[in-house]
Amino acid sequence: MMEFICETCGTQFYSEQKPHRGEICFKCHIKGVHIGFRYGKDNFHGDTIAEKQRQIVADAAINGVQAEPVTNWM
Repeated sequence: MMEFICETCGTQFYSEQKPHRGEICFKCHIKGVHIGFRYGKDNFHGDTIAEKQRQIVADAAINGVQAEPVTNWM
């Protein structure tokens, strides 16, 4: 085990090898990780992909376009 001192907070921590993130403790490392909605909450909580697909095909039909999902091509 090797002993390291965190560059950010000065906490002493141990590891078998130097972490890929450098001499930064896990506590400080995890503060920089963003766990959020990449495409927005509306996209996450909104319609499903199948519902969006049906809406796109319906809108295309209203405009006179013969739309077809890619999954039907095979």
